[in-house]
Amino acid sequence: MISSPNIIINCILRQFVHVKMYKILLFVSLLSIVNINLRSQTLSGIVKSPDGESIPFASIYIRELTTGTTSNLEGEYSIELSAGISHISFQALGYTKVQLEVNMHGADIIKDIELKQQDYKIKEVRVFSGDEDPAYGIMRKSISLAPYFLRQIKHYKANVYLKGGFDMNKVPRLFRKQLREEGIEEGKSYVAESVNEITFNSPNKFVHRQISKRSTIPNDGEEEVLGYLNYSFYDSDSELAISPVSRKAFSFYKYQYEGFFQEGEYYVNKIKVTPKRKNQKLFEGYIYIVDQLWNLHSVDLVNEQFFGKVRIKQVQEQVKGKAWLPVSHHFDVDVKMMGFKVVANYGGSVKYEQVDLDLGLPVPSTLKKAYAALQAEQEYLQEQEEERVKTKTQLKIESLLEKEDLNNRDMMKLSRLMEKENKSLEQMGNGLQLESLDSTYKIIRDTVPVDSVDWNKIRPIPLSRKEVESFGIKDSLTLVLAGIDVDSVKNAKEDALSVGIIGNLIGGKKYTFSEKPRRMTMRHYGLINPSSLSFNPVDGWVFMQGVNFRYYINNPKESRLDIVPSIKYTFGRKKLNWNLKNRFLLDHVKHTYLTLGIGQWSKDFKDGMGISSFANSVSSLFFKENYMRLYQDNYLQGSVRTDLANGLEMNLNFKFQDIERLENSSNYSIAYSNKDFNDNNDLPGRHSSTAVNNKKSFYLESKISYTPKYFYRIDGGVKRMIHTDYPTFTLLYKKGFKNVLNSTSDYDLMEFSVNQEMEWSFMYALNYDLRAGYYFNNNSMHFSNYTHFNTSEIAFSFKDWKRNFNLLNDYEYSSNKWYLEGHFSYSTPYLLIKNIPFLQDKLWSENIYFSHLTQPYFKNYNEIGYGISQIFLVANVGVFAGFEDMEFSRWGVSFSFNFGE
Repeated sequence: MISSPNIIINCILRQFVHVKMYKILLFVSLLSIVNINLRSQTLSGIVKSPDGESIPFASIYIRELTTGTTSNLEGEYSIELSAGISHISFQALGYTKVQLEVNMHGADIIKDIELKQQDYKIKEVRVFSGDEDPAYGIMRKSISLAPYFLRQIKHYKANVYLKGGFDMNKVPRLFRKQLREEGIEEGKSYVAESVNEITFNSPNKFVHRQISKRSTIPNDGEEEVLGYLNYSFYDSDSELAISPVSRKAFSFYKYQYEGFFQEGEYYVNKIKVTPKRKNQKLFEGYIYIVDQLWNLHSVDLVNEQFFGKVRIKQVQEQVKGKAWLPVSHHFDVDVKMMGFKVVANYGGSVKYEQVDLDLGLPVPSTLKKAYAALQAEQEYLQEQEEERVKTKTQLKIESLLEKEDLNNRDMMKLSRLMEKENKSLEQMGNGLQLESLDSTYKIIRDTVPVDSVDWNKIRPIPLSRKEVESFGIKDSLTLVLAGIDVDSVKNAKEDALSVGIIGNLIGGKKYTFSEKPRRMTMRHYGLINPSSLSFNPVDGWVFMQGVNFRYYINNPKESRLDIVPSIKYTFGRKKLNWNLKNRFLLDHVKHTYLTLGIGQWSKDFKDGMGISSFANSVSSLFFKENYMRLYQDNYLQGSVRTDLANGLEMNLNFKFQDIERLENSSNYSIAYSNKDFNDNNDLPGRHSSTAVNNKKSFYLESKISYTPKYFYRIDGGVKRMIHTDYPTFTLLYKKGFKNVLNSTSDYDLMEFSVNQEMEWSFMYALNYDLRAGYYFNNNSMHFSNYTHFNTSEIAFSFKDWKRNFNLLNDYEYSSNKWYLEGHFSYSTPYLLIKNIPFLQDKLWSENIYFSHLTQPYFKNYNEIGYGISQIFLVANVGVFAGFEDMEFSRWGVSFSFNFGE
């Protein structure tokens, strides 16, 4: 279930980015703005096909200005040009480029442009051998040289105009009211435009200055999209997506040569790209590669996500010397999910004011020969041909490049050698500390007020009729340019609807009481939310409410205090429960925080690992089966957590409990009225009923965890752990103290565990978790202090199956002696049923599970399972079989939902 209408916006403008696709920021780096000249004139018109249909988002490049722009949704274009001669090219993928020489001499010019269909020819290609498709030879060359193209630009500065938005074509009735309160309505269009400046310095440092922006999109924010500015199709190590020119690409894509066309002095090869298997990290479509230079000319690719399809179009031009950079970029998002139908698009214009090549970067010999044929490169090549001593790596690179036909092994070796040689020139980090994203990408917002910007003069992409109506613009000039009658547009711009007091109380809201640097917020989760109402036979009907007060001591990146009070009323026991949790975050680098909690609360004996209250409510009300077992916990607890060193974590905890035994207080259910609920304290198996009696308990727990060689990044003063190739080792000691605050507990537990999550090739994952524990003393224990295992007696849960026993009874296997537990899981996009043709395009994952449990009171238990995950992104279904001492004992089908944090 969608918890907030903002998810719809995220799907359109942000989520597909998390989807990890090609830098939609290439969407930013791709766009830009024309310099304003007081004496400039306008060239405008419509870009059309031979049959008279307009061509939306056609790429337009002005050579003298090093500026790229596009036509709008209706094929209209408008360019500000200075007096004199300008050379302009118009192109769209699938059409022949038109080059125009225009002499502006004091008057505006209206000129429609007709683009003819591109004719593709087939010629003999020398870069392949044998009977394989010619595309593979071309791709080997392009993939081998990708590390060079990734680093050939040392610096650039560009002015950017960015425009985008979406049409909310259909909203399910269930969500209409919520979205209307957020300012989004069915049948309306929403648009945003901004003026920006992008500065890039090699290898990966970007500064984005947003000069001004206006938007009709509620809760609009571009930073999550702009944060992907450092992505490139040439990047083989990106976690966003697998590029068709990545050195990993041959494992995931098939290629087909579709011919070539001539564009000026270049021949451009058209390559069809097809994923070998459907996956959200792969593209399908076409890439265009310049013959002999082997760099990208353009791309037209589609990425399929769970919510719909994203289409990316990009055109590159030879902006300076040998440097090809994106001059136009456009993407469409077609959302069809859960009854929503949304069409979104982004496009823009980019003007490169300054481009500097990295003259210290060794140029591969094959490219030198190709560049030598270009008159514009002679001066550059003379500089490059200065005598220099080649490294051993460079000599190996030149030897491989001399080969006319590269095989796959040569391609991989050459790509790695070039990557090694180029990276040796860069300083990417210091030891385990990686380059900070703060230093690589910086956003400076709105330096010029919106009202002071003359958008008609700086807008290189004309607004379409829908966009004008969305802005509610009253300026007559803009309306006329869009072909709209002034009187037909409403004068007032519609603000987002404010939510009333009653609506806030029901649905919840975040309130801000003071601004930075000492900011305080409060979040109320609403009178109606998934956890506010539940039922169990011990408490009866339960109504719960909670709020979260957050106080930033200095700023959001420094110390912070969270105060979280909660109350619940149990109608069956007629008792008010309450608790108060306090968390004081002291250090964002060492992750140091103190917690203190106090309260009176009915809890599950397996607190944190038991059945969800929702699943138990459904089971109790409709099937008269109560799986949850509860006790009253009157407690005071505290903890401290900090990093002693990188990867070395320490936790200290204490808890005092005055535990009360609880009995059933209600026999209500919707069905089976003549049947009684199970006794709350009738635990399955060998457990004594005295283990759940009233008891005072006090314990201390210390835990230390170590993860070797854990790489991290510090952004804005916050340390973020990134990745490691090693497992995490944890040692825990827990002791119950007798006669402390009248405690009668007396036990000692030592536990050791090791776990690791490994992912590779973006699609495959192996996880394991091993745990062994031993009670040196168990003289006096309450059942809540036993070691409990993650089980799911009911077939429906909200648990992750990677560390779960799906067929064991809850509570029965809980131990206060010794135990050995292990979980293994393997995830892959294709294993069994995904090989069936009509299922191959599903974005599911297949999983194998194995779990083991050994303890003194039961036979060795093994459980194996097969499951399908990520059905509609959140649903999982699996079948499991259990074995005792290798003999089959049980089987079952399980369902779970994972909604994330």
